[in-house]
Amino acid sequence: MSRFTTYAIKEITSSFLFLSILLTGIIWLGQGLRHIDLLTTNNVSIETYLSYVVLLLPKIILLTFPVCIFLAVLFNLNRLRNDSELIILGTSGKSEKNILIKPIILFSSFMFLVVFFFSLFLTPSSLNELRYKIIEIRSSGIHISLLKEKKFVSPTNNFTVFLQEKKDDEIFGLLIHDQSNVNKPQTYIAEKGKFVTKDNVNYLRLFNGFIQIYDSDVNRVSEIAFDTYNLDLTPFNKKESSHIFPDELSTSDIRNKLKNISHNNFSKNEKEQFAELHKRYVNPIYIIFYALLPLLMINFSKRPDDSWRFPIIAVSAIAFVIQIFQITFSNLLIENSQLVTLYYSFPIMIILVTLIYLYKDFLYLSRNKNV
Repeated sequence: MSRFTTYAIKEITSSFLFLSILLTGIIWLGQGLRHIDLLTTNNVSIETYLSYVVLLLPKIILLTFPVCIFLAVLFNLNRLRNDSELIILGTSGKSEKNILIKPIILFSSFMFLVVFFFSLFLTPSSLNELRYKIIEIRSSGIHISLLKEKKFVSPTNNFTVFLQEKKDDEIFGLLIHDQSNVNKPQTYIAEKGKFVTKDNVNYLRLFNGFIQIYDSDVNRVSEIAFDTYNLDLTPFNKKESSHIFPDELSTSDIRNKLKNISHNNFSKNEKEQFAELHKRYVNPIYIIFYALLPLLMINFSKRPDDSWRFPIIAVSAIAFVIQIFQITFSNLLIENSQLVTLYYSFPIMIILVTLIYLYKDFLYLSRNKNV
């Protein structure tokens, strides 16, 4: 490996790592803040919350890595040109493209393997773990830690609690409004309350109070006094769907499920799993294309002193359009599994077209020489 190849790989890698940390960090921070309600409205510790947001990383990385690879190569090519290093390479008697393509191919091939591993194994595993963690958190029920002194708190849409004081595991000055029955909403008023568990069922035991029940059918309020009353909290626990989405299934599970089923007999869920399976194989191939694409700027620039504003805009527009096609093909594959051959062919075809365009001058000269 030449010194320039080592130098180019080092520069591209450092730019890629910086962009990845920056872009992934911004998106990850946004996602973490979006789920901050786990700390404020659920009985979740800091450790549980951190483990939850860490599981979001693999999916975010799959989204940011292709963009960061494209930008890293683009940035370094532009820097090489501004520092006149491309001109020096050209005066050495070697084509800039021939010198640059080796480090780009080596770097993109390594990144292809990394993204392939994330796509096939790490991301599905993290999303699957995330699903079960959400079910565990959301279904954990109402706890004393959710309640705040002298504030109305609604752990669920149909259950509101107000309390004057909270001390250890006891609460004082309770006002509870239960709207689980729309036609007969109930209001509980009690001097004191305490969370208890009996036969694996959570209760809020109320002391010295009364229940007001409003019957909307007869427009009347009835009142029941009590010394002790156990309010069953089970109906107010959040119910999370236990349905496993295709992107949360492991690659081996999807393959085993679809192994003996004809494309024509796929159900809606199996069509989604089929598309998800092939998306995991195909999307990493685009990594090589996004790494090669910035090299087209050299072809777009006719003279060394030409502005690279248009080439940068042009390759960025091409990358954006290809990204749209990539997403569109993934969606079309759900409805039409017969497109699977085209789905694989498209990224390979655009890589070949890019290479042909890069070396069209060389191919033209070789053909004329043979003639």
